[in-house]
Amino acid sequence: MAKKKKFKLPNWLINTLEMTVMVAILMALYNFLGPMVFKNGSYFPWWTFPYSVVGALFLIGGWNFLSHRMNIMHNQIVAEDNAKKERAERIRREGAAKERVEAEKRRQRNANRNRNNQQSR
Repeated sequence: MAKKKKFKLPNWLINTLEMTVMVAILMALYNFLGPMVFKNGSYFPWWTFPYSVVGALFLIGGWNFLSHRMNIMHNQIVAEDNAKKERAERIRREGAAKERVEAEKRRQRNANRNRNNQQSR
């Protein structure tokens, strides 16, 4: 029987949910404990709290998603640059190897020609 693969949330979504929960907790603490500390402060009405949480979810989620996509694009660009450098290095090494073979052939030809010239004298 085939093993079921667990569904895993993307990291950017997990980070978004974590940050949104932390922001929501801080907002609730501020609005709940704030009047106990400073009674004349201006605090937001509780009925706006869910809208604030949803807004934070969208803002943080959008930021994390765009950051994740930009990171992927950057990694692709770096990988392409590295591949291009590797290809250029490989072509350079192949050219250098061919040049060494040609130089050895030239030396052999010159050595044979010089030997023939010395023998004919």
